[in-house]
Amino acid sequence: MSILCWITTGLIVSALVSLLSYIVPFVLDAYYFKEQDLKAKYGAEWALVTGSSSGIGRALTSRLARQGINVVMVAIDDKLLTDVHAQMQKDYPSVQFRKIGVNLGKAGYMDAIVAGTRDILPTLVFNNAGYVSTGLFSDSQLDSLLANYECNATAPIHISHHFVARILAESKRSVVQRRGAVFFTSSPAGVMPCPTTVMYGATKAFLTEFATSLSAELFADGIDTLVVHPSPVDTGFYSGNKHDMSAMKLFQRTATSPDTIAACFFKSAGRSVVCDQGYFSIALRMLLKFVDYNLIALLITRTSTMSGDYVKLVGQRKKKE
Repeated sequence: MSILCWITTGLIVSALVSLLSYIVPFVLDAYYFKEQDLKAKYGAEWALVTGSSSGIGRALTSRLARQGINVVMVAIDDKLLTDVHAQMQKDYPSVQFRKIGVNLGKAGYMDAIVAGTRDILPTLVFNNAGYVSTGLFSDSQLDSLLANYECNATAPIHISHHFVARILAESKRSVVQRRGAVFFTSSPAGVMPCPTTVMYGATKAFLTEFATSLSAELFADGIDTLVVHPSPVDTGFYSGNKHDMSAMKLFQRTATSPDTIAACFFKSAGRSVVCDQGYFSIALRMLLKFVDYNLIALLITRTSTMSGDYVKLVGQRKKKE
């Protein structure tokens, strides 16, 4: 067999192995795994959900309550949180709900979270809160960018560190390993360049890396970690489209329900580390099996200035000058 044949065969085999290594876990996550009882699986009495007053967070809160798990609801301190908290108490009278109204993009949120959970131990921690800010990086206010970074990336570090440390300390005190799980709502945006929403893609890339690395450390301690990459979801997420971006409008038209995403957490907890959901996550993963990231970055760099969204933002900049 010629060298060219060997190379061709090797490339084909490598491509098949790469595809199968992705497709098999995906099929298990999407079609084989059934919803688990997290209360039974982890012996959980309390869970904490950030961004719990709407969207995926609200769907997670309802699912936890249906399983008889008490929930600490962490979200912006506004009427929506008050109303949703009251509705949850009405819908699930046998379950306890605590609301902690904080802005995860501003300092001081951990003080409120620590104080609000001092007498309980949430062993299921859902780092779900996050939002997108549109616009050109250089035209955006730095404090706004850093608030976005704080909410999407830094807050999950603080929250996870605090509750993981408490779970491990409880295990030492009781001499019985206390099980738990830490969850993250990330995004397929983290595996591709995201011009005009640079903080969103960057923070989600960090979140996925953080979650998968943390998983390897915590597994032996009986704490599972799962990061979910949802395709477009029908939530208030699109309220961040303040610059009227056409790309975000397109994604919004293909959005699925928040409960569909919430179901992924309950199916894949302790079974997977990364769960891709929906067409967009799958399409990006498959693309990266065949096209190198460097080439994708180069192509987007060379063509982004021709997009309608970029032209619109540059035009807005010129009007302000």
